[in-house]
Amino acid sequence: MAQISTTLDEIRQLERVFDMTIPPAFLDENQHVNVQYYLHLLERGLGEIFRQVGLGERYASADKIGNFALEQHIRYLAELLQNDRVSVYIRLLELKPKRAYFIGFLVNDSREELAATVEIVMMNVDIVRRRGTPFPPAAKQKLEHLLARHSSLLWPAPVCGVMRA
Repeated sequence: MAQISTTLDEIRQLERVFDMTIPPAFLDENQHVNVQYYLHLLERGLGEIFRQVGLGERYASADKIGNFALEQHIRYLAELLQNDRVSVYIRLLELKPKRAYFIGFLVNDSREELAATVEIVMMNVDIVRRRGTPFPPAAKQKLEHLLARHSSLLWPAPVCGVMRA
């Protein structure tokens, strides 16, 4: 696996969308954070992004629309341990009428290191029909602004190279 050269200073050019201290319940038998909680942390960060653009829980319950994960890729770079302080940063990489491609950065603030990257392709879905549907215009416009802001960053996202929206 290739080394990631992205720095914490670069990552912190993004908005911190979630942070927490790792509780004992997140640990596995190896006494580090279990893999399922890396996705949990990413989901908490994505939930905040969705709320900001109008695709959060109120949107889902009112319009019977939600977002489904289509593909994920996780790079584990450093252990997360109990009581570590972790921050989540999200970068939007690509946007299509029904899909979005994000990379999340899980930063261990206690040790000042990048713990993991999580790439995810999401689809906006009509819950009743169980099919992809275009993002609503207001949310799409906000996502386009987010994409423009993230595309202007001067550092390349450390992606795996096989995922696309």
